[in-house]
Amino acid sequence: MCPEYLTPLTNRRGIALITAVFSIVILALFGLLIARYTVTTQLSSAEDYLWAQALYSAESTIRLNILGDDGGGGITTPVIPTVGGIKTEFPDPAKKPDFAAQGIKTIQVRGFHDRGVSRTVEAKYLLETPP
Repeated sequence: MCPEYLTPLTNRRGIALITAVFSIVILALFGLLIARYTVTTQLSSAEDYLWAQALYSAESTIRLNILGDDGGGGITTPVIPTVGGIKTEFPDPAKKPDFAAQGIKTIQVRGFHDRGVSRTVEAKYLLETPP
């Protein structure tokens, strides 16, 4: 015989089914949450990678142009290469390198990707004049 306090539950059939469905729904929601988090993290990581590539591309273009301004590398005019699929440009014509000018110079380069990710880098430099 069942104890007196369990008597109302003896006629309840299907409570296990309700519990199982509830558990499956909760586990499915957790799975959906994990999948969404993974996709969001992946997209964020890809954008961070492109931002870093744009930054490094702009920095390398600045260094290449400063080297050319100093008379190295056989570069006689400002260059804007595409580095690893990242395009570069001089966004401000006033800050485009002028190899003939003297004194403190400012150069500004923007590295950008077709997905809308870009980084702009600016550098001021002074080259020694030969004696």
